[in-house]
Amino acid sequence: MEQLGREGLVRCGQGKRREITGKQSHDQKSVNKLVVLLIPVPLLSVSPFGVFLIDHLREHLAEKGYLLETHASRVPYRTRLPQELENLEASLRPAGWVLFQSTEPMQRWFSDRHRSCVVVGSRYEKIQLPSVDTDYGAVCQHAVGQFVARGRRCLVLLNPDPGAAGDEKTREGFLKAADKTQLADLRAEVVRHDGTVGSICARLDNLMARSQPPNGLMVSRPLHVLTVVGHLLRRGFHIPKDVAVISRDDDSFLEDLVPSVARYSRNPKVFASKVSSVVLQMVHGAKHFPDHKIMPRFINGETLG
Repeated sequence: MEQLGREGLVRCGQGKRREITGKQSHDQKSVNKLVVLLIPVPLLSVSPFGVFLIDHLREHLAEKGYLLETHASRVPYRTRLPQELENLEASLRPAGWVLFQSTEPMQRWFSDRHRSCVVVGSRYEKIQLPSVDTDYGAVCQHAVGQFVARGRRCLVLLNPDPGAAGDEKTREGFLKAADKTQLADLRAEVVRHDGTVGSICARLDNLMARSQPPNGLMVSRPLHVLTVVGHLLRRGFHIPKDVAVISRDDDSFLEDLVPSVARYSRNPKVFASKVSSVVLQMVHGAKHFPDHKIMPRFINGETLG
């Protein structure tokens, strides 16, 4: 009731019954306490890392008097983007937005209109929005170093196409890291696939049939690591003797994969705290944000050797 009173929806007077006004006062309209999180899938489909992050953000916002509303729908992610987002904004009038798994058109819509918005993940080129992201450049630099230290000189990054902004940053970081080694005998390339099991297996078959097949594979998505490891073993290749494998990301199911996978794991508490901090700065009116890139922890595994 006190919250409703602060929002102007209920009028309270000493010695009088509460009166429902049905509308906010002019002052309260300009200070909306709602933050909307957009995500394309139901919460039941979100990874444990994502669920933890959302819960952490909700708790931190509540401590400061803000309400987090999760809007799980693919509609704002589709082609009729401007109208759908305009309708959503008109109905909710939030103090700020948080974008999960956002597309380039989505980010551009918020950026062009100078909306208070935080991107969880990578932002696309020329997008003027604050973001909290994994430092993919540093990850690739470290991964290439791990391959090189073990004598691997024929390296391939398996990247999905079309990919997200983080996949493009991974491509750039991987090639840059290989170039910085200045090793004359080092070969590095990026091979794209469409994300399906058939496409990944076909790309692997072509790669391993070469006269000089790759002996170091970096894979951009944890789910694709399952396909890569399983298919290589099925084809009779020994991991890591014939080819070493590093996963760019981590997921809980990789803990149960045999052989154990070398991978980069984000600390959920550190990442969630940084997201919460940036979102609160945003709703409090901050206009300029530095880049927030977090280096995950490297977990060595049997796939690297």
